[in-house]
Amino acid sequence: MDIERLVEIMSERVPREKTPIHRIVAAFIVRDFKIWWTYKFWLALDISGIILLVATYYLFSMITSPRQVYEAGYVRGGYFTFALIGIAFQQYVFFAVQGINESIRDEQWNGTMETILSSAINFKVFLFSETCFFFIVSSALLFLSLFLGVLLGATFYTNPKSILSTVLLSILLIASHMMIGVMSAGVIMKTKQGDPLAWAFSWITQLLSGVFYPLKILPWYLEWIGKIFPLTYSLDGIRLCLQAGKDITSPEVLGDVINLIIFILLSAPLAFYIFKKGYDSARRDGSLGQY
Repeated sequence: MDIERLVEIMSERVPREKTPIHRIVAAFIVRDFKIWWTYKFWLALDISGIILLVATYYLFSMITSPRQVYEAGYVRGGYFTFALIGIAFQQYVFFAVQGINESIRDEQWNGTMETILSSAINFKVFLFSETCFFFIVSSALLFLSLFLGVLLGATFYTNPKSILSTVLLSILLIASHMMIGVMSAGVIMKTKQGDPLAWAFSWITQLLSGVFYPLKILPWYLEWIGKIFPLTYSLDGIRLCLQAGKDITSPEVLGDVINLIIFILLSAPLAFYIFKKGYDSARRDGSLGQY
């Protein structure tokens, strides 16, 4: 065969059947569910951990004065409802901050990263698909936390406006923390090790964002540091909706929404820049699929 003809044949673009995005996402969810369901001991630990955490703060609420919670503007449910909201919606912080980098590390560990990225799957679809199962699990644990809390006596305002405003704030909570997750994933791409950024961010937000106690009881300098983190505004807005019956039309909740949007707009360019640098660096040195 003529060499030029052989080169022409080899250089021809092979047509690929474009798989619908919903089928790709569904395949990732089914795969992750099968893996998750295989390790039933860890599944039991996840569920029992939520039960023990809710029970702990239920007992703690019995010896804690609700005055400071009331003074912070969360007038219904007392301390237990206050802490329950922090515990429940903290699930989304873990999902958003650690979901992407945990998925990428698993793909590297299993040696499937390069195989997936060399397929016809768009990289953005890949990232979205990787996080969907984490979102489902986090939502299930969130509703389990709230359900257990209601059984133990937690009370909420549940009018349509407050619920819709809570949904909006939850979306902004996820979006704002996804930016931290994207940054972390960029570091993981290059270093192949646990990212201290995600670890430090998760713990500092628990301490300074009002997860377990009103921010106003902290010294003024720690209170100001807490205002840097998006979880502070997410939890404040959600608590005002569920514990004070307010919604996005109230100035306090609207202020929290605006602060979250500002955080997303400022952090998104930096997050995608760090991710692109890590991704491009791993591709250049041929370590994209290494763990």
